Amino acid sequence: MQEATGWYGYVVTGKTYTSTTADWIMPSLSCGTSGDENYVEIWTGLDGYSSDTVEQIGAAAQCEDRTTYYAGWYDLYPGEPVDFSNTLRPGDQLDAAVSYASGKFTLTLKDATQGWTQTVTKAVAGAARSSAESVVGAPSTLSCEPAETLAAFTGDTVDGKALESQDPIAVTGGDPYIAVSPVNGGQFTVTCKSAP
Repeated sequence: MQEATGWYGYVVTGKTYTSTTADWIMPSLSCGTSGDENYVEIWTGLDGYSSDTVEQIGAAAQCEDRTTYYAGWYDLYPGEPVDFSNTLRPGDQLDAAVSYASGKFTLTLKDATQGWTQTVTKAVAGAARSSAESVVGAPSTLSCEPAETLAAFTGDTVDGKALESQDPIAVTGGDPYIAVSPVNGGQFTVTCKSAP
């Protein structure tokens, strides 16, 4: 395992990549009495691990004024992340994909529960495509219930092949209470438990 600050999941690196896919159920995030620092971001994408750009799409739950807000988003750094305005709720089935062809990236997020799909196609200057990942982003201060599944990834592929066939690297963001399971059949989970 390697530590990538705030990242929990799997990364593949070592060559140039053209696509990644992942599916998951959107988790519920509790804000509690001091939860304004709580957030969970779940995404799949290219770059960001060993390069200066990112081409990612996913969904986030964010606490603001003790209220949880849910939104789909994409990030084509060095541009600013963009939130989608579509309704997103905990329990929704999400399917995400990023692909590269003819100098452009196509990022797609589908909410099969709410019945919407967002697709963005753009070029990113200087993109190395040197990594592919499916990851949960969370702060070191994340407050969990006794045990929570932050994401149960399914359908994880890189360049059309199951994630585990690509020699993936498990990454943990430094929180000992957030665990990444082994990957099998393109599936793995990221779980969180409360501190004793």
